[in-house]
Amino acid sequence: RRAAAAARGARTAHRALRRWRSAETSQSLQKALQKSVKKQPRGAEANGEAVAKTPVRIAPHLGAPATLSAADLAGETPLGAPPLGGAPLPGASPAVQDRASAYRQQQQTINTHIAEFLPRVVVVGVGGGGTNAVSQMIARGLTGVDFVACNTDAQHLATSLASKRIQLGVNVTQGLGCGANPEAGRAAAEETREEIADAIGDAHMVFITAGMGGGTGTGAAPVVAQTCFERGILTVGVATKPFRFEGQLRMRLAEGGLKQMELHTDTLIVIPNQNLFQIVGSDTTLMDAFGLADDVLLAGVRSVTDLMVMPGLINLDFADVKAVMAGMGNAIMGTGQAEGEDRAVRAAEDALRNPILGDVSVRSAKGMLINIAGGSDLTLMEVDAAAKRITDEVEDLDANIILGSSFDATMDGSIRVSVVATGIEGG
Repeated sequence: RRAAAAARGARTAHRALRRWRSAETSQSLQKALQKSVKKQPRGAEANGEAVAKTPVRIAPHLGAPATLSAADLAGETPLGAPPLGGAPLPGASPAVQDRASAYRQQQQTINTHIAEFLPRVVVVGVGGGGTNAVSQMIARGLTGVDFVACNTDAQHLATSLASKRIQLGVNVTQGLGCGANPEAGRAAAEETREEIADAIGDAHMVFITAGMGGGTGTGAAPVVAQTCFERGILTVGVATKPFRFEGQLRMRLAEGGLKQMELHTDTLIVIPNQNLFQIVGSDTTLMDAFGLADDVLLAGVRSVTDLMVMPGLINLDFADVKAVMAGMGNAIMGTGQAEGEDRAVRAAEDALRNPILGDVSVRSAKGMLINIAGGSDLTLMEVDAAAKRITDEVEDLDANIILGSSFDATMDGSIRVSVVATGIEGG
């Protein structure tokens, strides 16, 4: 009996010690909070600065960061889910309030870590044509990607809208361009290869756009592609071929540049500028005509990034995109948008018929990425109709076809269908 009484006494003393430590910790936390609030500048509330901006250092809980604002501790910031998130718990003890704050911290940490795992996509414009294409995409408001502009012409490079600009071959060209000499463009890119690699960084996917037939695009774009390709980055090339009126020499130079691009890209899309004559009128300006060619790149990049970043009914991840585009050779991109009756089928047909890319068909495709985007009125039947219209064109029964559907709040009343077909024979 004496042993049992002693054990009970020990347990009682232990529980009392735990309660004392908990109370002491809670009191210390509240004192730290009160002290931080008292240190708030006198004119802060008048200037619209909330107490939430005052950081408080507390002991980290559950692996959460150690910095928490005063408003978080008071429960004014709805970081967590009910019942611990949102407003303070009425009548709760300081210890419970402490646990609620720790929970909110943990939720914030989880959300931050999720954002860190989003794939990084980079668009690199090389030469005059590539730099112009990048500026067009930025002006159109494309989000979810990083932009890099590379050129040997310092004067033209200064006009780019890209936040990251690289002057190629400062010693080789001295910022004066290549003079339509692909060898000078290649040497300029080799000189700046390390800076190019730093700009690309830890990218998961890189689009490289350039105009073939000149000096910088023809010579430097394959070096940029090789830099990405050798690092295991999914590398997609989008290149234009010159107009017929530009002469046979530029066409031969372009063909040589395209052959080099094929060696160092997973997927290559070729846009013949001559095909612009099929879709422009006599009053179409030169700027508008080249804008149509830039739209092919814009649609292709957007169709890929929207599937991975934008919320949707059918979400895809980067592994899906890589499965369709890695090591697939020639590819084509198309997009179509329609409203009204049968909008899904009409948008799909417009995506399949892209006169800028020429007579290349998706029938021989070995892989296909389909993105169907719409507003809140997009129906399941419309997704089915658009997807069926496109997949019926593919002859290969073993083709890897991946479908995604993204949501765009600005597209109520219309549907946009984008297609990336890879492994095209005779592209």
